[in-house]
Amino acid sequence: MEKRVHKLTFYHPVVEKIAACFEKAYLVGGFVRDRLLRVPKESVDIDITTPDDLSKVKNCVSRALNLSSFTFEKEKTVVTFIGNDFRIDISNLYGKTVKEDLLKRDFTINAIAVDISELFLPFNDDVLLIDPFGGFEDLQKGLIRPVAATSITDDPVRIVRGVRLKVLLDFEYHSSFLEQSRASSEKLEESAVERIKEELIKILKTGRSAEAFRDLDYLDAFVRIFPELSDLEKIPPSGLHQYNLKEHTFRTVEFLENYCFEKKEEILLEFSEEIGEEELKLVALYHDVGKPLTVKEKDGKLTFYNHDKVGAEIAKRAFIRLGLGKRAVNLGFKVIRHHLRPFFLYNLFKKEQLSNRAIYRFFRDTQAYSFHTLFHSVADWMATSTEMEKGVDEFIDFIHFLLRFYRERLKDLKPLLSGREIMEIKGFDKPNRCVGVIKKKMLELQAIGRIKTIYDAINFVRGYSCENPDKGRLDCNS
Repeated sequence: MEKRVHKLTFYHPVVEKIAACFEKAYLVGGFVRDRLLRVPKESVDIDITTPDDLSKVKNCVSRALNLSSFTFEKEKTVVTFIGNDFRIDISNLYGKTVKEDLLKRDFTINAIAVDISELFLPFNDDVLLIDPFGGFEDLQKGLIRPVAATSITDDPVRIVRGVRLKVLLDFEYHSSFLEQSRASSEKLEESAVERIKEELIKILKTGRSAEAFRDLDYLDAFVRIFPELSDLEKIPPSGLHQYNLKEHTFRTVEFLENYCFEKKEEILLEFSEEIGEEELKLVALYHDVGKPLTVKEKDGKLTFYNHDKVGAEIAKRAFIRLGLGKRAVNLGFKVIRHHLRPFFLYNLFKKEQLSNRAIYRFFRDTQAYSFHTLFHSVADWMATSTEMEKGVDEFIDFIHFLLRFYRERLKDLKPLLSGREIMEIKGFDKPNRCVGVIKKKMLELQAIGRIKTIYDAINFVRGYSCENPDKGRLDCNS
């Protein structure tokens, strides 16, 4: 049945500027889908497929937009132009006809085309949707359905893309998607990590990452993408933990998305601007990855000594494998390495045994990622049990106590003596390891109130021995 839509649905000024560069061309993919769904976007991705000579098209579009292009190879050659609020990808048809091209695409909702020439015909308000596989009806029903019986077998990364589209659009899976995905999930292990990463990053931006992770798990795809997490389910509830480790992990991501990020300013106060969303969701996914490797039974209880250290190393390698940037790798390592410390500090606080030195050393050791560690701890806390979830306000109050310490004692903390001044006091003729040790110790004593003046600092430096700090001997020339 013919389906006609008002041509203004697909109007975009940049398309009008370049329409004359083509003898024949079609709008396809996500641009058509989103326009039919009336999805508002500040910046649009416009996919165009054409049988024309790409080199001639590229030169014409470049002149029309006064932009240079770049070319890359995906499944075929793609010429790309990027403007302030748009990206245009132009490629040749798969096959000889637009129908053959659409048959090669992933899902029916992405296999709808519009002839660009119809958009600018006079005395014609409608355009014909080229929709041989029922994508328009699937848009109305809210279904993710593969175009063909081999769509996912041909490209298993489409499993991840289908999950992304489902959570992004709030759609449901057609039974054929579920069947094909389960049958092809193992092939994800052979797929290019770069393409999987691209879909993962988009999933992390949806605000429904936890739902996507659960769906990937249901499709037997989760452990194909995150093999380091394959043993989570083997760890049963223990101690304070009400859930098995996989459920605790998924719930941590859920609370991060659905509670912590919504209350970010309430949790971290003026320090909330330090926190980005996407990377911390992956940290939450990996925060207990060390537990299956460190689990032991003692007196009928499970222990996981050093799982924070072991897990930090595993997560570091995993983030590198996934092609994440240096900042994400460092953040993941630091937060996972120290993710238990807010709880240790809280227990000391409840017992009235928490020292300023312990607080200082937490911030010192977590460095630039102290706020991320505290923020993660709220989600980790809530995901442990329903009882702890109900008591989260008290834990957040404790985080405010730590933030007050940081604000008052550490935010503007600077050493009272410079490295050169320390060298002069010690009689060193050149910098050495001891100067750094002394400065580090002096900062700690300043933070906890033991050193308050320059005179205090000078006396400290005179009496401090790097070799035997407790005995006060001066032997610092190593």
